[in-house]
Amino acid sequence: MDYLKIQCFHCGGKFELYSRNMNHDDKPPRCPHCLKMMDRTQWKRLVDAYYTFAEVNKNFRKYHDDRGEALFQAEFRNYYVKPEKIVIED
Repeated sequence: MDYLKIQCFHCGGKFELYSRNMNHDDKPPRCPHCLKMMDRTQWKRLVDAYYTFAEVNKNFRKYHDDRGEALFQAEFRNYYVKPEKIVIED
């Protein structure tokens, strides 16, 4: 089953959202640790991004099964780095 890992930067808590629970019309999720709610606009963007990746992976599987193409799977990971930790050297 597909899911997203979410981290709340208000409290540092981490939690997971399962794809079957993701819909534009749903209330944005709350952090189960501090109860802060995700912004509605960001929630809609997250749902769109998730379903875009799901569609790409579905097509990878379909083209592999139907046409014998190489099988791939896309995964997106984002790592937050605090701006003060970034060092740019010339």
